[in-house]
Parts: sequence; C-alpha cells; structure tokens
Amino acid sequence: MSIVIYSSIFRRFAAFIIDLPFIIILYYLCDGMCFVLQDAWGFAFGTHIIMYIIIIILYECMLECSPLHGTLGKMLIGIEVLDSHDGTRITFMTALVRFFVKIASILLFGLGIIIIIFTKKHQGFHDLIAGTVVVKE
Repeated sequence: MSIVIYSSIFRRFAAFIIDLPFIIILYYLCDGMCFVLQDAWGFAFGTHIIMYIIIIILYECMLECSPLHGTLGKMLIGIEVLDSHDGTRITFMTALVRFFVKIASILLFGLGIIIIIFTKKHQGFHDLIAGTVVVKE
C-alpha cells in the first residue's frame, strides 16, 4: 500500500512557471504559421489567437490524459494529474472540463485556485469539478 502525497499549491505554481516558456514558444510558432498562411490561404486577422487557444488546450489536455499524466512542467516538478476516485489516468473529456474550469477559476480573482490551500487533498475548484487530484509521483 503506497501513501499518496497531494501536491501543494507551490509545486503546482512552479510547474506552471516551467510551462510558460513552452507556452510562449507555442504562441510564436502559431503566430508565425498564421503569418505565412495569412497570405497563402487568406486567413483573417486574429485567426492566430483562435489557433493559439486550440494549441494550448491540446497541450494541456493531451498531456494530462496521456501516460505522462501532466504537462512538461508537471513532469519536471514530479507531479501528475489523476482521477480522484481510483487514481488512474484521466480522460480527454475530464482534462477538457478541468482546463475550462481552471480558466474560470483564474478569471474569478483566482478564488478557485486559492482553495487548493484549504482543501484536504489540495484540490482547486477545477479539480473538484473534474474529479481529479494532483499528486507527487
């Protein structure tokens, strides 16, 4: 029987900071790709924002539901996202729900994030809604 250690808000924030360069690189790649395609395919101005949002969603959700259990930042910090009921890998739909609720939590003055400090399993509002936990590997 193994002991589960839930990730603190500080580890999760550190993982986010590590993810930022990857997110910025994705933004510039997407921006450059849209700049080239704008002339070639007649993409409308602002298309790069939509493509960037899609890429970020795929980055977060695809990695969290993969056997890696998290983004590159989470992997480097040594934490992973799991289903809170049985400790298994989450589905893409669960990761998608978690992503959008996380965005809403941040936009609501970060209150959904701050509750990580006060919950027993260190779950944010997005974890509670999606049925996930973030644990140390």
